[in-house]
Amino acid sequence: MTKTLKITGWILLTVILLGIGLGIYKYQTDDMLRAMINQDESKLSYGPLKEIVSLKGFDFEEYELEVNDSINIYTYLFKPSVECKGNIFYIHGSGGNAAYWSQLYKPLIDEGYTVYAADWRGYGKANGSPNYRGVLEDTEIAFKDFLSKTRNDSLKTIVYGMSLGGQLAIKITKDNQENVDALVLDGAFESAQKIAIDYAPFDFLKNRARKHPENFNQLYVGSRDIKYIRNTPKLIIHSTNDLQVPISHGRNLFKNANEPKEFWNTETSHIMTLRDIPKEAIEKINNLIQ
Repeated sequence: MTKTLKITGWILLTVILLGIGLGIYKYQTDDMLRAMINQDESKLSYGPLKEIVSLKGFDFEEYELEVNDSINIYTYLFKPSVECKGNIFYIHGSGGNAAYWSQLYKPLIDEGYTVYAADWRGYGKANGSPNYRGVLEDTEIAFKDFLSKTRNDSLKTIVYGMSLGGQLAIKITKDNQENVDALVLDGAFESAQKIAIDYAPFDFLKNRARKHPENFNQLYVGSRDIKYIRNTPKLIIHSTNDLQVPISHGRNLFKNANEPKEFWNTETSHIMTLRDIPKEAIEKINNLIQ
């Protein structure tokens, strides 16, 4: 009996040590898990790309904007070759950079929209590292520049946010309702807290995220801020097949939004509406400003 207990004890100890060793190895080698445990937002939320893809074939102007003494960002103003029908302030998601997503702007530009796209700190040519407060500051500076370049043409203004950029699009629209004629969200986040819950691989991380909203910056929360946008028409796009941001995010944003609003349930990949079904997307965007 004693021998059996000793063997069982050694087996349990071995299992525990193996589990601890595996956990340490996983922590050291899995950047995302380490970021979740340490709540490192720069690793959790952002995937900046420094390489600038060719913009050959586009008619555009590039601008360098000073955000503060240490941060400069770059923005792009794409111009249509046909009569302009509106101006779009386009806020990209957590990956890539403004130039990288240019093929998504193309259907809009071909339709006659001017598209203004900005990079956050750490993206493209911009210096610095992205963080929650910083990308908001960068977006606000870019939006002011966008207005200064378009406000005199009397055309309608649309704010278009995709994925993580959707929360920023909601915040910008909420704070500038007199200057925004329509809001479009594609695969947008409901909140940083909800994304953390969705992505957490272990229950203890999910529970920590649920119980401690104070651990997440509250400067902009999509599902909260959208309630304060009053008369601005809203098009909320979300795909049933979205594997990165669950469709529940889009549905909750729509539920909290005031009329006029439309929920468009698609079947594309994440944020690929303008790539996969451009004709239908353009038709709905045109209807927003008519």
